[in-house]
Amino acid sequence: MPRCRSNSIDRLADRTRAKLTPSRPGARARALRAALGARGPAGRAALGALLLVLCLPAACLLSTRDDEGGGGGTGLVWVPPNAMGNALGNMKRSLQLKNLTNYGRSFSGQRFELVLAEADVSELGQNEFLEWSATEEEQRMSGILGTTAAALTVYWSARDSVDESASVRYYRDLTYRLEFREPTRTATYSGKADLWFEDDGTGLWFITKWVDKRDGSPNRTWGWLRARNQVEF
Repeated sequence: MPRCRSNSIDRLADRTRAKLTPSRPGARARALRAALGARGPAGRAALGALLLVLCLPAACLLSTRDDEGGGGGTGLVWVPPNAMGNALGNMKRSLQLKNLTNYGRSFSGQRFELVLAEADVSELGQNEFLEWSATEEEQRMSGILGTTAAALTVYWSARDSVDESASVRYYRDLTYRLEFREPTRTATYSGKADLWFEDDGTGLWFITKWVDKRDGSPNRTWGWLRARNQVEF
């Protein structure tokens, strides 16, 4: 196949590449300013060569970066929950990105039991979560996040899981914290949770039970946030 670049452009690109080595501080910026300021055919050729060099695999300044916030740096929002830590990571990213469809996928489609902290039930005067599902959980959190422009950061503590059986595992007293931030105010929810996971038969783990607990701090729990159906600043 014929080459898409002329020999003169190749030579110009080679000279430009040599000028942009890491040992030359500010070389990229100076070369870019010079190319942008050049006029006529020579100037256009110089600019084209510069863009070619900048987009070489080894030093592409114009390429997009992978998502550094999760998915092992792969840029994925959802990763197969073949480990319980992956399931927690999916929940964290989904809430922070307000992708509640992926949040709902973290729970078992067959059944999901949500148990509020006893102190919360006492204050609320009722427990609407005695019959709960993954769909309802997704809809509730979607409604809560949809009514606030606050940025949300989710924190899970790192803990070892416990085997109950070959297909059932759980975290005991897994601590969590939700931080909602607006320019002039913040709201923090925190607590502990016993989380039960079950293998769906294909090696993927989904939450089937959530027992919510207070953590002794003044913060309200995640269960309280669900029950009140809004972020209380």
